Amino acid sequence: MDNKKREQQQRYIRLINQSEDYIEQHLSTPISLKELADNANFSEYHFHRIFKQYSNETLKQFITRFKLERAAIFLSVNQSLSLTDIALSYGYNDSSTFSKAFKNHFGVSPSAYRKEQETTRVSKKYMT
Repeated sequence: MDNKKREQQQRYIRLINQSEDYIEQHLSTPISLKELADNANFSEYHFHRIFKQYSNETLKQFITRFKLERAAIFLSVNQSLSLTDIALSYGYNDSSTFSKAFKNHFGVSPSAYRKEQETTRVSKKYMT
């Protein structure tokens, strides 16, 4: 691989990393392809193509997965917050939409996931 191509690849990888950081900083708000493309100084088409090539998923898939994985962590460590509060924290309009997306991604409802995590935590506590 020549230097020019390697430099371009490194530039694209930095772009993806910066975009991921931006997404993480804006989890509670809707994030558009246009917003990220503008932020990276690319056309929407070019940005989306690069993002998919280097992350192996579409921008929408990435954002959804990222939000749900962060929400899952939050669910397991924050027993006092309601599902609605967590849903709103991660950019969902209501707990129903959040629950549906969560179950689709993890195969279990947020309530069941939270309960499983609590059971695991209690079991580990008594095993030590």
